[in-house]
Amino acid sequence: MSMYCLVWKYQVSSNQSKFEEEYGRNGSWFKFFESCEDYLGHDLMKSGDGKTYILVDKWMSKADYQDFLDENKAEYDQLNEKNKDLYDSEEEMGEFDLLQ
Repeated sequence: MSMYCLVWKYQVSSNQSKFEEEYGRNGSWFKFFESCEDYLGHDLMKSGDGKTYILVDKWMSKADYQDFLDENKAEYDQLNEKNKDLYDSEEEMGEFDLLQ
């Protein structure tokens, strides 16, 4: 069995604590996704200089992720809009299958 992972990179020049609060383990994104039983959590990592973050979202499968997004698009878009001022740039680094 493999796990589907999305990897995001963020550049954050100010307001790191607010970014970490919203994107961290109990932040608004976690609370949004946790209602889905196929969401397996996420990991937020910070670089040594404190300005680059890597976020790894973990799902049972790509289909599960896509189904959740399709069903919750309006709320996803609202949350994205609410949080976009917390970072300078966002880059989807890729989609990966975690091998076990």
